[in-house]
Amino acid sequence: MSTESKELRLASLTLLLPLYIAVVFSTNYFGALHAPKPHGVKVAIVGAPSSTSRIAHQLSTRPRGGFDVSRLTSIGQARELVGARKLAGAYRPSQRPTPVIVVATAASASLATFVEARFRELAAAQNRLLVVEDVKPLPANNASESPNFFFIVICTLGGFLTVTALGFVAPTLPEPQRLGIVAAACLLAPIVAYLIGGPGYDTFSGSVGAILAMLGLGALYAFAVALITRLLQLGFGGLGALIGSLVLIFLNVPSSGGSVAAPLLPGFWRFLSHFWIGAAALDANRSALYFGGSGVANDVLKMLAWVAAWACLLAVPIHIRSTRRARGSLGFRTITTSRRRGATSVSVAVDGSAEAGQ
Repeated sequence: MSTESKELRLASLTLLLPLYIAVVFSTNYFGALHAPKPHGVKVAIVGAPSSTSRIAHQLSTRPRGGFDVSRLTSIGQARELVGARKLAGAYRPSQRPTPVIVVATAASASLATFVEARFRELAAAQNRLLVVEDVKPLPANNASESPNFFFIVICTLGGFLTVTALGFVAPTLPEPQRLGIVAAACLLAPIVAYLIGGPGYDTFSGSVGAILAMLGLGALYAFAVALITRLLQLGFGGLGALIGSLVLIFLNVPSSGGSVAAPLLPGFWRFLSHFWIGAAALDANRSALYFGGSGVANDVLKMLAWVAAWACLLAVPIHIRSTRRARGSLGFRTITTSRRRGATSVSVAVDGSAEAGQ
């Protein structure tokens, strides 16, 4: 085969990369986000059973299983439970005063908007205007919560791309130096994202402690992503980057609940959101900025558990690859030593042993 033909064949193989991206991107992003529907969304109806039973039944059956409806006796209790993220919303269908829906957009803007729209339909059916009470609102310049979601995406790419790039440009870099560079990148990614999104566009606001917590959690998450990517590199070589992109980007981002809340996702991605690392990072971000740190410890444990789980899964392939590299390195050194001794012939075994002859 000519050099030109071989080069054309190798060049044609590069089509596999955009094909892979197109398939997994379309499958996960279109599949997860194309048609949000409620699945067990926790809401409550405020009032006596006699006046709320019809609405509660209607919510629990249309769509079937869409809402998990409970009853409350006071609007104060509703505010407390919604503010603690134990309910997605609470509805008081009183005729006098007007109907009220209690939501918390800081818990999830997409979920609050969906719940509000559903109860607005109920109020409209009674020719009543709906009053919206937001007990945990987002900042005025961040009404969609998209900056929080993109902050997590930036941290994901910061950790993943740094390790992937180092694998190509510096494959023999000593591990301590590699980890030092990775740690610096994982610290810089959230800081730069905050400086542009916060002071730059005024989308992130909070106390100094809340901002520092957000940055620390972002750096921890980015470093966890980087460690998992590095473990995949050590276990599978160049294939590790593809596996990492599937796990940490194409499955991770749509299941995080950033653009569409987890209870509105289809079954597969909704299942992932319960334990996937991106969902934990986004929940930790919300908790630090808007809920006084409540729930952060659980999310941090999820991130650390991800690193530990991948380390356990990849322990055997990493050991096998490192053993093979060590043997190959030993054999190379044997050849070099034999030549320096002036041997007229050298034979190198697979395990690195050598025999010299006259």
